[in-house]
Amino acid sequence: MNFKENLEEFLSEKQANELLDTLEESSKHAVLLNTKFISDEEFKKLFPNVTPHPLVKHAYLYNKDKYELGKSIYHELGYFYLQEPSAMVTASLFNFSKNDVVLDLCAAPGGKTVQMAFNLNGQGSIVSNDISKSRAEIISNNAERLGLENIIIINNDFEKIYNSYLNYFDKIMLDAPCSGSGMFRKNEQFINEWSINKVYKFQEIQKRLIEIAFLMLKPGGELIYSTCSYSKEENEDVINYLQSKFDFEIVKLGFGFETIGTRLMPSIFPGEGQYICKIIKPGKLKENSFDKNTGYKLSLPNNLKTCNIIRFNNTYFSSYFNIKTKGFSILRYGTKVGEENKNIFTYDLHYARTLKNKEFPRIELTFEECKKYLYGEVINKNNPYDGFVLLTYLNNPIDIAKSNKTIIKNYYPKGLRRKYN
Repeated sequence: MNFKENLEEFLSEKQANELLDTLEESSKHAVLLNTKFISDEEFKKLFPNVTPHPLVKHAYLYNKDKYELGKSIYHELGYFYLQEPSAMVTASLFNFSKNDVVLDLCAAPGGKTVQMAFNLNGQGSIVSNDISKSRAEIISNNAERLGLENIIIINNDFEKIYNSYLNYFDKIMLDAPCSGSGMFRKNEQFINEWSINKVYKFQEIQKRLIEIAFLMLKPGGELIYSTCSYSKEENEDVINYLQSKFDFEIVKLGFGFETIGTRLMPSIFPGEGQYICKIIKPGKLKENSFDKNTGYKLSLPNNLKTCNIIRFNNTYFSSYFNIKTKGFSILRYGTKVGEENKNIFTYDLHYARTLKNKEFPRIELTFEECKKYLYGEVINKNNPYDGFVLLTYLNNPIDIAKSNKTIIKNYYPKGLRRKYN
């Protein structure tokens, strides 16, 4: 079976040809705003030639030839996250409550985790998992840059631990590994490697993952299953498989190409190929009521602040989580505050990016000073502080550095330093 024949299992010949024609076009690009740092109005002043996303709030389509947003200083400062327009739709479909415990089962590179964290506004808890440690570390880097506080980042094979989490999560995102045909316009490798055998190989993985996910979902909870594949075998057939084993409600989403679930295709939507199915497990969802986790008390240097923290070896994390972590291989537990080495404490960039509206001595930098700091230079600037200070630009956090009232020593991570125009 070739790819066109595979499409015609759920599309007419005309629809299949229209889709194939759009695969010859360039891929589309979108950006999701971190509204803690930048408003829609501020973003549009900086980048006026953008188009509002048709389905997602605080998101915009943009021309990559006009705006290289990934190389922008505002990207480095955590003002936004770049994401494919269709993939961006999935995480926007949850109806969150403030105390939700959410699982992103196959999370890397982390776009859906990021969007859910934005939507929860720091009030719920997200367990963001990827079986690959190196890919999970990409999520960790994004949490740091964007100042996300409510995420536990882990790398686990849930096949081995799901029994500890039966009926536990309020919301589960399963963006399943797939054959990748929905990404043909973005990556030619997917075209060269596509085969029906590859489709069936991934279908077996998807069936097991969605069954595990359903078992871990609370009664009344919401599960979103998605892939970036066009193949019916990886989409509708996987949902049919789950229906053969369990009862649940499929939510009609009311956009895109409706089947069992919804398809976003470049022939009808300004993005790549994405299948989405939202289901609700029978029962009444019981809202969580968690006390803030007090953790350990740590008096930070200069008596600037006392945090409720958790300590792992010499690394300190600020967290209010009060959820199970049995079997978790944890990479990041909430906000990484800093590390202690030979009795010297150093703040982490992640903690700095969470201080937008929190008490901390701060120094506002000019645009030129901000660029110098991100390049790794010291800043010569008279100021009233002798010790750790939060550097800001446009009243948004850059990093925590050390001042001696005239010179601000650069603490920006060496691996992130670069020159901006």
